[in-house]
Amino acid sequence: MPKKVSRRKFLKDAGLFGAGIIGTPLLRGLSRGPSNAWAAAKPIKFGGIYSLSGVVAAWGKAGQQGAMMAAMEINQTGGILKRPVECRFEDDACNPEFGVRKTRRLVLDWGADFLHGFNHSGVALSAVPILPELKRMLLIPCASSPAITTEAFNKYVFRPRANVYQSGAAAAVIAAKMPHKKWTVIGPDYSFGWDAWGAFVHHLIKRKPDVEVMSIQAWPKFGAGDFTSYILKVMEAKPDAVYTPLWGGDFVTFLKQAKRYGFFEKVAVVITEGGLAVDGFYALSTKGGTESEVPEGIWGAAHGYWFDHPKTEKNKKWVEKFMSMYGEYPHNVAHDAYGAMYLYKKAIEKAKTIETDAVIEAMETMEFDTPGYTRKMRKEDHSAFAEVPYGKTAKAPEKTGIAMNLVDIVDAPGKDIIEPIEDVLERRAKKTPAPWMKYVIKG
Repeated sequence: MPKKVSRRKFLKDAGLFGAGIIGTPLLRGLSRGPSNAWAAAKPIKFGGIYSLSGVVAAWGKAGQQGAMMAAMEINQTGGILKRPVECRFEDDACNPEFGVRKTRRLVLDWGADFLHGFNHSGVALSAVPILPELKRMLLIPCASSPAITTEAFNKYVFRPRANVYQSGAAAAVIAAKMPHKKWTVIGPDYSFGWDAWGAFVHHLIKRKPDVEVMSIQAWPKFGAGDFTSYILKVMEAKPDAVYTPLWGGDFVTFLKQAKRYGFFEKVAVVITEGGLAVDGFYALSTKGGTESEVPEGIWGAAHGYWFDHPKTEKNKKWVEKFMSMYGEYPHNVAHDAYGAMYLYKKAIEKAKTIETDAVIEAMETMEFDTPGYTRKMRKEDHSAFAEVPYGKTAKAPEKTGIAMNLVDIVDAPGKDIIEPIEDVLERRAKKTPAPWMKYVIKG
């Protein structure tokens, strides 16, 4: 494992140092220092809003890492339109009110030209409606509720990754091949959890009509802390299999508590869309990262990207560079925030201006690359055609720090799992709830 570089040293070496700000770049690593023209050029400002504190702070940190890495590279190669990139990050603390306030602050006080961020779908859904007032674009590399680009859609919001409709469809491909019929859920009681479970079941029933959607379901509040009563409720119902959209610190706490009751021995299959992202593996590692509390055989998508897949030279080199900078394996949000910065770069250069409407037009049908994938935006809802990987957990002592890996990974093709645009447009026009909400049963 490479030695971890401190944030201060990384920013200093990259020429991107500041208190919450990536400041004027020094272009360290080029054959010459910055020219007078570069030094005088007005920077293009990118404001990031992430959950940098609380139970999903690791996800916010990952977004900051990916965006910072991309900004450093962009500045080292001449910036965007021969202008340096400057970034500032704000913490929404998973609080919708904070998210709105910090979004306004970045634009009105700091002068952000473009926005990116949001880990929590509830926070994103609160902030998206103010974008037309601010006249600023927002790229979301994490928050995954479909409502963001359907019911709450406006022309300023883009999601360059899969939402939970897509990840649910991908999970259903895996689950439909299993013999298990009785399915239930333990998931966070807000839009992301409801949509994740509902979309999964919606697609599973299409593929396997004899599936039983159990009426006994568990819906703890986000950040509940104690999941014991929910774990026992699910176990007493005796499901064959469980789908869990719990994520971040909630999933880590759930797994630790569930193991005490033999949950993973008594339930044949557990599938989690985002619970076992890289932060979960780190948090559940033991003995200095040589062993893990994670049971083998759990299926997961790592929220849309796993650093060991795909096994291409491009992805391998990016992972190696990321680890040399940060001393840890890249999280999916780092991957997607990095890709979002380059998507902005590509669209701005195509538009040849930072004027918002021109960049929106350039981005709406754009094909773009991330370290792992090639994706394409869909004009009507600013959603991406994006592959979703699912694999199962297996011991991997060579993965120092996490001691686990996802294996047997299969990518569901983006074109096969995206919601049909006619359905999106109908829901948006009629303002009707998603059809899969009928599978969310409380009480």
